[in-house]
Amino acid sequence: MLIDDLHDTLGSKSIRLKKGEYVFTQGQSVENIFCVIQGRVRLMRQTIEGAPIVIHVAFAGESIAEASLFSEKYHCSALVDIGAEIAVFSKKTLLNRLQTSPKLTLSLLQQMTISVRDLRMLNEIKSIYSAQERVLTFLRAEFKQEQELDLSLKDIAQKIGLSHEAFYRTIKTLETEGRICRSGRHLELVD
Repeated sequence: MLIDDLHDTLGSKSIRLKKGEYVFTQGQSVENIFCVIQGRVRLMRQTIEGAPIVIHVAFAGESIAEASLFSEKYHCSALVDIGAEIAVFSKKTLLNRLQTSPKLTLSLLQQMTISVRDLRMLNEIKSIYSAQERVLTFLRAEFKQEQELDLSLKDIAQKIGLSHEAFYRTIKTLETEGRICRSGRHLELVD
């Protein structure tokens, strides 16, 4: 796991942040790369119109800001969604260590490869015209047969490119048709 390899190779300090606090903000100079030890962090970007969009939700064990490793400024903001403990790694030290540590380099490459694969899957899902098929394809790709939802329904709607109203209607239709069962945050795929 990347966080373990980073800690073993670089050591780290950690910070604790409360819900609503920022780890970093869009446009801020990149000095550190972070990993979520516990909690949840939303990566959000401001659109040209100034509206915030969630581009990723990071959970325990996930790195954040690795996409800014070769940038001067963070391309998004990281907002703590659930009180979090965050490991902090110096960008400069990490870049120097990547040149001498194949294990760390491969671990970071693996993390980035997974991210690229997930983004490609989301692009494919967003290209599906039918809202029902788009929702079902996302649920099949992201969730086990039965589980608690980690994201809000509004976040899922945004992630797959539907308005939250269209997403809610689609979820309701899928429930009525017996294709999914939902109770609060619990969701089960029936088909």
